[in-house]
Amino acid sequence: MEIEIIKSGTGAAEITVDKKQMLAVTTTLNSKIYKQISRQELLSASGILIKEEISTKWECTESIEYNGELIFPGTWYDGSTLVDIDPDIDILLSLAIAFQTIIRENIPVMGFYPPGIFVTNDSGILFFPPHLINYITSQLSDNESMELWQPYNHPDAENEVQFSFILGVLAYKLLTNTLPFTDTSITEIREKMRSSQPVEIELLVPGIKKDIASLINSALALKTVKLKDWTVILQVWQKESAVNEINNEERFKLQKTAAIKQRKREKLFQRRQFFSRNWKVFSLITAVLIFVVLFSIQPIRNALEPPITAGMSAEEVVGTYYSGIIDMNIEIMEDCLENGVGKADINEVTQLFVISRVRTGYEGNSGLISAQDWNDGVITTINPGEQVYGIADLEITQSDNFIFYADYVRWYPNIPEDTDSNETLLPTKILVKDTLTLEKIKDVWIIVNLERVTKE
Repeated sequence: MEIEIIKSGTGAAEITVDKKQMLAVTTTLNSKIYKQISRQELLSASGILIKEEISTKWECTESIEYNGELIFPGTWYDGSTLVDIDPDIDILLSLAIAFQTIIRENIPVMGFYPPGIFVTNDSGILFFPPHLINYITSQLSDNESMELWQPYNHPDAENEVQFSFILGVLAYKLLTNTLPFTDTSITEIREKMRSSQPVEIELLVPGIKKDIASLINSALALKTVKLKDWTVILQVWQKESAVNEINNEERFKLQKTAAIKQRKREKLFQRRQFFSRNWKVFSLITAVLIFVVLFSIQPIRNALEPPITAGMSAEEVVGTYYSGIIDMNIEIMEDCLENGVGKADINEVTQLFVISRVRTGYEGNSGLISAQDWNDGVITTINPGEQVYGIADLEITQSDNFIFYADYVRWYPNIPEDTDSNETLLPTKILVKDTLTLEKIKDVWIIVNLERVTKE
């Protein structure tokens, strides 16, 4: 067999086999080391070429050893993998259409691996054999994984939600020239995806159209975004600019806000990571000591930085505070409160947040049940290890002089005395009435006093 590499690329190459032109999937798999693997299994599912919602099989039926590495040749197409070209709006639209076809036809493509996706010169999207690509990605080094797999694939998403997330990452990168989720380890990239959203793209790309910004932000937050919605927006984007013209003053203001938010979110993420990494140590001491450690290392906030609540009305600040408790968003809670106010709430949410994130890291599930779902009877069973926590039936009313009343039900988990026990205890129900006083400080409404009356 006569093999010649005509044109090499990342993940694919133009070759000739006995003078026949072919497109080959290239790998770094050492042929001697991997000669025992079932190559037939790797090629049991063919590659798929998708163009204008029509899928065609890309046949690749054999493996070849070339210079000590395995390559997998198939039908010839001219083009490049997504490592060798930067995805533009045309490619994003082709991918959105291709992902819809994958869902509709149940094609076994599990994620986004740029060397495994080939864009033909006539705008087709070729996905190399999925079992082969899955095997290649499973053999990546940590550095390769952090560059070519982790930034594009959410650890908890699948199917349409995963593909929407991928499009969000690619659109974000196209508009900002940066990836939304990066860090120095695989674990931290995954944790950022789970707990620390990137700065809203409208702050990084001043003037971006609202529908495009909303689509990208929602996709990265794993909110429901249909692939059809992506197709509609990308078709408009393809014909028109994604960005409206704005004046320099407004541009500077948005960029400054983006920089401030980025710093604050990075600080919050670092604090969360500290507790996650040291949770086993902290579990040996009391919750009181956990809180002491937390507040002794918490960075001093820059008083010049505007809070996230800037521009909100007094009533919106109150509602945002309770949303922060429900969402376990300590950053939001702190921005609603004057220093020293609501300390017990922040301590409580911090501890539950740490517990839920550690469990998510180990088991893929936080173990927390929505208080509202439990309160409404949507969920009636608690499995071993699960807990109910949060606020339900929240009602906020306003009195005079910017005093607000919040009435709600608060559910707390009951933890067995034996922490190794699988015993499941019903949660505790507390009726709560809060009285909140707000003042406008430096043009921002803030909660300066919080009094609480509870009834079990």
